[in-house]
Amino acid sequence: MSRFRRLRMRARRIIAWSGATAVAATVLVCGGVGAAITARVGGKAGAPRSATFPQPRLADPEPILQLEDHTCGLLSLSSAYRAYGLSPEAKNLRFRLGVDRTAHPFDAESTGTLHPDLLRVLVQDGFRYHLLNPRRDDAADLLDAHLDSGNLALLLIRRRENGGLHWVLTDRLEQDALRIVDSLREDVYTEPGGEFIRDHVLSVIAVAPDGSRNEAALSDAHADGLAEMNRVRRRLRDRD
Repeated sequence: MSRFRRLRMRARRIIAWSGATAVAATVLVCGGVGAAITARVGGKAGAPRSATFPQPRLADPEPILQLEDHTCGLLSLSSAYRAYGLSPEAKNLRFRLGVDRTAHPFDAESTGTLHPDLLRVLVQDGFRYHLLNPRRDDAADLLDAHLDSGNLALLLIRRRENGGLHWVLTDRLEQDALRIVDSLREDVYTEPGGEFIRDHVLSVIAVAPDGSRNEAALSDAHADGLAEMNRVRRRLRDRD
């Protein structure tokens, strides 16, 4: 089986389990899926990390090449952290995101970056986030306004090459095209803004430094992440 086909199947399995994840997190199911979710969450929120806050954006993000099938989210976020003057290693991102932990106990390949972990880590590290609906008619304008402020956005996309789900980063417009930082490509590239958002983007997380660490918002971040996973699942279903 090709690497791209494995990526596509893994991404679909993780999104398919998002409904079970939301239910389990809500009703605190014991055993089976609920126990696996508890194990995935356990230990990550309190894991050691540097206390450094993000700075105003210091540089353009650059790709960090992906050598493992399940690390596109980790590497996209790592590129963003470096642009804001943070060390992904000092922030212990890999462990805190839980990319190596399975989302379902009976599927060894249900690994990767999930929205609840991603949003929690952003809040813990002094960022604020805003979830933009890519199906809105003004989605491209809202994203443009965010990027014009000098900040970044994480995009969960459906790759045109194979239909697989994949995290990338965008940081600005270049002649009405989005500049894309992609862990599967050595060089940045551009995509036509409105068309790309409409046809390929499933989730948009607009990110900016907050200058504080709002621990009280962690539960909200987790709930927002679960809700966004379910919205991604519906968007996939609607497109299919």
